[in-house]
Amino acid sequence: MKKPILLLGLATLLAACSDDKTVELAVANPAGGASLSQLAAVPAAPILERLGADYVYVADASGREIPSQITYDGLLLFPADVAAGSESIYTVGASDTCRVYPRLASGRLYPERADDIAWENEAVGFRIYGPATQAKGERAFGYDIFFKHRSDDAILPVLYKDETDPAVWARVDSLRAIDPKLAQDYIDSFSYHIDHGLGMDCYAVGPTLGDGVAAFVENDSILFAWCYDKAIVLDNGPLRFTVKLDFAPRAIGSDSTVVEHRVISLDAGSYLNRQSTWFDGLTSGRKIAAGMPVREGGTYEADAPALAVTDLTQGPDNGTALLGVIMPGAAASENLVQGHAILMKDFAPTDTLTHHWGFAWDREAFGTMEAWSAHLSDAAKAAEKPLIVTIK
Repeated sequence: MKKPILLLGLATLLAACSDDKTVELAVANPAGGASLSQLAAVPAAPILERLGADYVYVADASGREIPSQITYDGLLLFPADVAAGSESIYTVGASDTCRVYPRLASGRLYPERADDIAWENEAVGFRIYGPATQAKGERAFGYDIFFKHRSDDAILPVLYKDETDPAVWARVDSLRAIDPKLAQDYIDSFSYHIDHGLGMDCYAVGPTLGDGVAAFVENDSILFAWCYDKAIVLDNGPLRFTVKLDFAPRAIGSDSTVVEHRVISLDAGSYLNRQSTWFDGLTSGRKIAAGMPVREGGTYEADAPALAVTDLTQGPDNGTALLGVIMPGAAASENLVQGHAILMKDFAPTDTLTHHWGFAWDREAFGTMEAWSAHLSDAAKAAEKPLIVTIK
């Protein structure tokens, strides 16, 4: 199924400097929806046309300007905190200048680190491995996670800096020739596998789904996809990061050239990514699943459409990863499948799968499995009944 991509360039940077032209938006949280802080979304074109403006700003009910963004697919985003069953009024005003807000959701391609794509918001970070990793034969199939001490500042460029600096590794080689322990101490001083106050990568992916990859299941076996082949960043903040991934053709059953496509978005403040997945070249229906490996010492709890897993992570004292998947319309597998707890549903050749996946660090939020499971339940309700925005 083909997906149109509309790149709006500088329109992703929204404006301030109001004048007298305004439009009111009513944001309602449907009864039964979770009272979560979310991003409200409304088509931008009708508002821009009504205001006769190239740029806009958004203000809350008190008149305070709040961050906003126009996405690659033409949506005006802004943070909204609306209680379940309630409605709040926001105002959009015309502006003749463009203003950049603090970038809370961001990411980029790291060709210097085997074509990783890594992204983050204030609370969590993620990465997926690219063609350079696959070319090395490294079987890293799933999503990786970066633990982060909550911060509005991006930490991934800092964590990657020394890890990808040839001069740093040249010094490591020099130290190894003198004293291997001295070299290891130096590596430990910058390694992103160790928490130096910003966060770290202490989750093992390997030949698994990692944190929530969706894949076909056949005869109790997971048909793992390998690394992405091509990627384009569609949104890079301030409120939403979006990347589109295309995978190399591969055989799925009797279909010899199946091409997988994913669009992944992470919003400011969210612990979960939203992913759309579709396939070209698929001719018959299959079972599709998403989940995480359950390792020694880990636990899992399924309450479809949500699934929660704990992982003790690597290292002697790095806390626990609380991982989660939400897949509307799915059922939980009664048993582990290749060591994975999964949610699974039927998938037709022309379908697009939408699911959410992510995690939290028990040292920064949701300190227990019970609290994390409750959050996933609220997030599932919010996904089923999202905020409704009406142009008044």
